Parts: sequence; structure tokens; C-alpha cells
Amino acid sequence: MVIAIRSARLLVESTRDLISHNGVVVVDGESVVTAGVWDDIALSLPKGTEIIDLGDTTVMPGLFDCHVHLAMDPSKLSATADIGVASEEDLLIQMERNALKVLDAGVTTIRDLGSPGTISTVLRERVQEWRVFGPRILCANAPITVPGGHAHTWGGVAVGVDGCRAEAQKRINEGVDVIKVMSTGGFLSPGSRPTEARYSVEELKAIVTEAHAHGIPVTTHATGVEGIRRAVEAGFDCIEHCSWGVEGGTTYDDLIAKRIVDSNIAVCPTMNTACLEKDYFCPWDTRQHVLENLSRLRQGGTRIIVGTDNGIALCPFERYADGLLVLAEAGFTCREIIAAATDIAAEACGLSNVTGKLLPGMAADIVAFEGNPLHDVDAFSKPRFVMVRGRVHVLKPIPVRPDNALIAQQIWGELRAAADLPSDRYSLKLKSTA
Repeated sequence: MVIAIRSARLLVESTRDLISHNGVVVVDGESVVTAGVWDDIALSLPKGTEIIDLGDTTVMPGLFDCHVHLAMDPSKLSATADIGVASEEDLLIQMERNALKVLDAGVTTIRDLGSPGTISTVLRERVQEWRVFGPRILCANAPITVPGGHAHTWGGVAVGVDGCRAEAQKRINEGVDVIKVMSTGGFLSPGSRPTEARYSVEELKAIVTEAHAHGIPVTTHATGVEGIRRAVEAGFDCIEHCSWGVEGGTTYDDLIAKRIVDSNIAVCPTMNTACLEKDYFCPWDTRQHVLENLSRLRQGGTRIIVGTDNGIALCPFERYADGLLVLAEAGFTCREIIAAATDIAAEACGLSNVTGKLLPGMAADIVAFEGNPLHDVDAFSKPRFVMVRGRVHVLKPIPVRPDNALIAQQIWGELRAAADLPSDRYSLKLKSTA
């Protein structure tokens, strides 16, 4: 069935001018047929075309969230060891529910970057076969990590060059879309040491070589400076977080940042609700330094893609727009944010010919926001229409963010303490400014 989606404004792709009056996208089945001005297209529509008039909205390509954890529950603080305790079927039900919340935000493609065992690929197949409704899912399954390392209970432990190569082969055999490696420890795995590198360059290269031989990209959780450096040297395709962690805070490294740009490595900085000014609880450093580091990545020409790490405590999947607000605070323009959330993300995910633009033959992944996202980043918090692969998602209202001041402070302290880092905000601020 042919559907024509009308709106006041239309953005076909991030680099094009906005159609500022009477736009339309025509969809047949799961694909876009054409997009442009209503007056130029209306007469060519076949008889019986369904017209959806979205009124005073901006229609644009569906967004990407390149870093989520569908298996996690954002309503509580959970260590990685707590995930997967439930039965696989119960966990799948939770993941399906979380996937719908992703759609509520206007996100139509996600990378599920870490879950126990092979449950992520199970959900991906259910979605692809329309057995359940959800966004397009790119899976990593269990991340590769050292014994006792970040998320080691999820099933991806590997030691040594041969062990890393064998674990990468396991992910390939599982049919993953991307391989994720924990180059450093993480704050949600107590004792794993977030600022320290956990794999040698040789071990990381073994994973990259194996993955690339099968056409699979490799990304890495890297919160510490040395872990970032080793991932760059090993030839990773993407770096998650890239938070420049050192003992006590963060230190931006210009030389490593330049190598990231020169190597065309994508960076997914995972800005989210935790990074907002109100109730800030990102454990990396003071908010000022986190924003400064992010701004320097932008100024240096880093290829940024949008991802949130949503699923972690107090970072709900439906509050995707919170992370975009943080990017704007760091100096990203609205057009840069849109690009990072659509066609640049699609390129980094290997989907440039599939989604991220509303061009003929591409997937009918379509969203509409109240207002104009090219002029006002707040528009992303007001999704009014979502279609994924040609099917309309019935939106649920995004809940108002509650006052989380006390629990956010508690979480911040617990995460820092578990990582053996200063957990007093005042002490951290003094160290960061010294």
C-alpha cells in the first residue's frame, strides 16, 4: 500500500536545504518512493494512496542511537553482574519493552552494544521477522573482556592473542553485526579499573584482523587514555565514550585525538541524561571538563556519531533527546547533531545504502518532530510520528524527568568509589583545576 506523509517541513538528508513548506514523503511497503514538495508529487500518486497529514511538524530520517543496552533496566542502579539473572524469556520481554521506548524517542536504528550471551541476536531476528515490533537492531552480543573485566559475567572473556582471536570468531559465528571489546574497565563493573588499559595492542589487533576478514566492524569501550591509544593503534573502527580518563579525572590528549581524526575513526561519546546540568552524575569527571573534552573533539574534526548508553541507571531509552541537548551545549550545531544521528551514523554502522536519508529505495524509517530541529535542539524532545520499515509506531508520551538530585548524587559517589576514584565532588573539582 502506498502512503503519502505530509508535513509543513521536510528534511530529506542532513546536508540538504530544508523544504520549508508543504513537504511529502511517499512510501510503498518498507521503502521510500520519493520525497519532495507536495505540489510536485501529488498528481503522480496512485489512486487509493493513504494520506497522513502531520501538520506543523518537521519530517526527517529516523534517528540512530549507536550505543544502548536493551538488557538493562534504567529504573535502578545495576552492576553488569546483575544482568542476565532472570530467565532468557523474561529478559527478552524486558528487551522488547525497552525497544519500544527507543521508538518513542524517534530512534529507528540502534546498536545494542553488550548483553549476556546471544540474547541480542535472538531479539534482532524476532524484529527482522516482524514477530515483535521494534527498531532495526545491530547486535554485539557479549563484549570481549578480560577475566574480572568490565561485563565479564556476560560470557565474552578472552586472554592472550589466540584467546582474543578465538572469542572474535565466536561472535562472528553468532552472526553479530559489530564486535565490541572492553579496552578498559568500566564503572558498572566494580574492580575492573575504568582508567586502565586491559588488553595489549597485539591482542586488540588480533580481534580487529579476525573481524575485518569477515567484514565486521569493531568498536571498543574505552574510558581511559591508554585504552583509547591502544585501540587507535590497533585499527578499531569506533571508540565508545572516549572520555580521556586518568587517575582522579580526565586529561585530553591532542596527539591521540589527531590520530583518531587521521584514521577516520568514529567516536560515540555517549552523552545522555546523566550528563545534563540538573542532577549531573556522569562519573568520568566534573561536568565542565566533560563538556570541554567533547568540544575539543568537535573542534578537532572528529567524526562523531550519536549514542547514549541508555539502559544504565536513570538513563531511560525514551529520553534520547537529553544527550542531544548536551551535544548542543558542547558547541555542536543542530545540523551537525542531525548528521551525527542520521547519515554519519549510518555510514559508521555500514548502513549508508539502507537508512539515514529519505531517498528513493531506502528504508521507510521516518520521524516527525514538533517545531524545527534545524533551528532548535529542544524539538527532538517532541516526537510526533515514527515509522520504521514502513510501519507506524504508536507513540507513548515521554514522561517528565523527575527530581533525581539525591539518588543521582548517590549513584555518582558509588560509581566513583567502586572504581577506586575520588568520590567527593569537591576534591575532584580541586584535582581537575590543579
